[in-house]
Amino acid sequence: MTKVAALLSLTLGCAAPPEPALVISHVTVIDVAGGKAVPDQTVIIRGRRIASVGDAGYATVPDGAEVIDGSGKYLIPGLWDMHVHLDSADLAPLVRLGVTGARDMGGDLEELLTWRRRIEAGELTGPRLVFAGPMLRGALTAEQGIRAVDSLLARGVDFIKVHEGLSRDTYFAIARRARAKHIPFVGHVPAGIGPVEASEAGQRSIEHLEFVPDACLSIFGPAGTCTPESLDLILDQFAKHDTWLDPTIGSFRVFAPRQWPFIFAGFRDLVPGLRAHNIEMLAGTDLGTTGIEPGASLHDELGLLVDAGFTPAEALRAATLNPARFLGLTDSLGTIEPGKLADLVLLERDPLADIHVTRSIAAVIQGGKVVPLAP
Repeated sequence: MTKVAALLSLTLGCAAPPEPALVISHVTVIDVAGGKAVPDQTVIIRGRRIASVGDAGYATVPDGAEVIDGSGKYLIPGLWDMHVHLDSADLAPLVRLGVTGARDMGGDLEELLTWRRRIEAGELTGPRLVFAGPMLRGALTAEQGIRAVDSLLARGVDFIKVHEGLSRDTYFAIARRARAKHIPFVGHVPAGIGPVEASEAGQRSIEHLEFVPDACLSIFGPAGTCTPESLDLILDQFAKHDTWLDPTIGSFRVFAPRQWPFIFAGFRDLVPGLRAHNIEMLAGTDLGTTGIEPGASLHDELGLLVDAGFTPAEALRAATLNPARFLGLTDSLGTIEPGKLADLVLLERDPLADIHVTRSIAAVIQGGKVVPLAP
C-alpha cells in the first residue's frame, strides 16, 4: 500500500454514526472501467460508502431513506483534477462542479494540511486532497535536494514535485532519495534531463507537454526533425517504467494563446502513439493560473482529450479510475461499486455518447452527502 493509500484509507475509512440511507433509483450507472452504460440501476448509500448497486427491479429501498430519482440520468464516479495549485476560494466551486478530488502540485504546505483536516472533519467544503507542498526548483545543490525530500516527507507530503532549474546532479539526487524513502516524485522534466532519463529515474508522472520533444510540436521545431522512431523510443520507455502523463492540454490556451492551434494540432498528432503504447493518462488543468477556472477547466480538459482523439471512456477514466489507480486508492475510489466511498456525480446526459455533457450536473455526492450546488 502506498503512503497516499495508507493515509487516505485511515482518514476516509473512519466509522461514521448511523445515518438514513441515501438512494439513487432507476439511474444509468457508467462503468468507467468497462466503458459502458448499465441502465436502470439502484444505488444504495449508507454513511460514507456505497452499500449496494443493482437492478432497480430487485432493489429494496430502506425505510426512511432519502431517494433521488435517477430516471433518465447518468451516474459517474467523482472527478479528480490531477494538477492544481489551490487557493481557498477554489475549494467549494470544485466540488459543486463535480471535482471531488484534487492533486495539488505546489502550494503552501501548512494551508494544505489545514484544508485537508477541515475537509475531512466536515468543517469545510472542498475536494479530497493529496499534495506536494513546495516544489523543488532552481539552484539547489544535490545535498539541499536530499534534505528537502527528507524534510517534506517528515511534514506529511504525499509526493515530491520537481520543477525547472534543477541541475542533473540535483535532479538525480532527489530521484534516488525519493525512491529510497518510498515516496513518489512527479513534475516537470528540467532542461538537461531527457524524458527517457526522467522515466528511467522513476519519475511517476510528467506534467504538461514536458514529455514531448520540442521538435515534435511544430511550433517549436523544424518539420521532419521529430521522427516516429524517436517518439516510439520515448513511449516504449514510458510504458516500460510505468510513467504516467498529465498533459494539461487546455492550459496552453492560457499560456500560449497565439501558438495554441499549433500546440493542439501537435498533441492531436501524438495521440495515436499514446493510445498504441497504452500510456497511462491523467486529467489535470494547472488551476491556479489566471484564466483557468476551478471545475469548469476540468470539464474543458475532458472535452479537449476527446477532441484530440481519445474516446469519451478514456477521457472519463483519466479523471476517475486512473487517479485512483495512480494514487493506490482503487479499494475506495474510482468506480461505482459496493464498498467504495460515495463520491458521485449525477448527470443529465450520457458522457459516453458525448463527453462535453459532463457539465450537465444534476447532483454531486461527496462522502455519502448531497452537496448544495448553489453557493
